[in-house]
Amino acid sequence: METITVGKNDGGIRLDKFLSKCFKTMPKSLMYKYIRTKRIKLNGKRVKEDTILEEGDVLTFYIDSEFFGDKT
Repeated sequence: METITVGKNDGGIRLDKFLSKCFKTMPKSLMYKYIRTKRIKLNGKRVKEDTILEEGDVLTFYIDSEFFGDKT
Protein backbone atom coordinates (compact mmCIF):
# COMPACT_ATOMS: atom_id res chain seq x y z
CA MET A 1 0.00 0.00 0.00
CA GLU A 2 1.32 3.43 -0.98
CA THR A 3 -0.14 6.90 -0.60
CA ILE A 4 0.27 10.18 -2.45
CA THR A 5 -0.99 13.55 -1.24
CA VAL A 6 -2.16 15.85 -4.02
CA GLY A 7 -0.06 19.00 -4.09
CA LYS A 8 -0.93 22.57 -4.96
CA ASN A 9 0.14 22.23 -8.61
CA ASP A 10 -1.96 19.09 -9.15
CA GLY A 11 -5.23 20.34 -7.67
CA GLY A 12 -8.00 20.89 -10.20
CA ILE A 13 -7.10 18.08 -12.63
CA ARG A 14 -8.88 14.80 -13.30
CA LEU A 15 -7.76 11.66 -11.50
CA ASP A 16 -6.92 9.78 -14.70
CA LYS A 17 -4.72 12.64 -15.98
CA PHE A 18 -2.92 12.81 -12.62
CA LEU A 19 -2.27 9.06 -12.62
CA SER A 20 -0.98 9.15 -16.20
CA LYS A 21 1.46 11.86 -15.13
CA CYS A 22 2.64 9.98 -12.02
CA PHE A 23 2.85 6.49 -13.48
CA LYS A 24 4.24 6.86 -16.99
CA THR A 25 4.90 3.11 -17.43
CA MET A 26 1.46 1.95 -16.30
CA PRO A 27 -0.77 0.97 -19.23
CA LYS A 28 -3.96 3.04 -19.32
CA SER A 29 -6.10 -0.10 -19.47
CA LEU A 30 -4.53 -1.33 -16.23
CA MET A 31 -4.96 2.08 -14.59
CA TYR A 32 -8.70 2.11 -15.39
CA LYS A 33 -9.01 -1.50 -14.16
CA TYR A 34 -7.41 -0.53 -10.84
CA ILE A 35 -9.87 2.36 -10.48
CA ARG A 36 -12.86 0.11 -11.29
CA THR A 37 -11.75 -2.62 -8.87
CA LYS A 38 -11.24 -0.14 -5.99
CA ARG A 39 -7.46 -0.63 -5.86
CA ILE A 40 -7.07 3.15 -6.05
CA LYS A 41 -9.00 5.15 -3.46
CA LEU A 42 -9.40 8.85 -2.77
CA ASN A 43 -9.52 9.84 0.89
CA GLY A 44 -10.31 6.21 1.76
CA LYS A 45 -13.31 5.95 -0.55
CA ARG A 46 -14.05 4.62 -4.00
CA VAL A 47 -13.25 7.08 -6.78
CA LYS A 48 -14.17 7.49 -10.45
CA GLU A 49 -11.68 8.38 -13.17
CA ASP A 50 -13.34 11.74 -13.94
CA THR A 51 -13.13 12.98 -10.32
CA ILE A 52 -11.44 16.38 -10.03
CA LEU A 53 -8.66 16.30 -7.44
CA GLU A 54 -8.19 19.03 -4.86
CA GLU A 55 -5.07 20.07 -3.00
CA GLY A 56 -4.62 17.92 0.11
CA ASP A 57 -6.54 14.90 -1.20
CA VAL A 58 -4.90 11.58 -0.30
CA LEU A 59 -4.75 8.82 -2.90
CA THR A 60 -4.19 5.30 -1.59
CA PHE A 61 -2.86 2.64 -3.94
CA TYR A 62 -3.25 -1.10 -3.51
CA ILE A 63 -1.18 -1.93 -6.59
CA ASP A 64 2.14 -3.53 -7.55
CA SER A 65 5.17 -1.67 -6.26
CA GLU A 66 6.87 -1.86 -9.68
CA PHE A 67 5.03 1.30 -10.79
CA PHE A 68 6.23 3.40 -7.85
CA GLY A 69 9.80 3.52 -9.15
CA ASP A 70 8.67 5.95 -11.87
CA LYS A 71 6.67 8.24 -9.58
CA THR A 72 7.40 11.96 -10.03
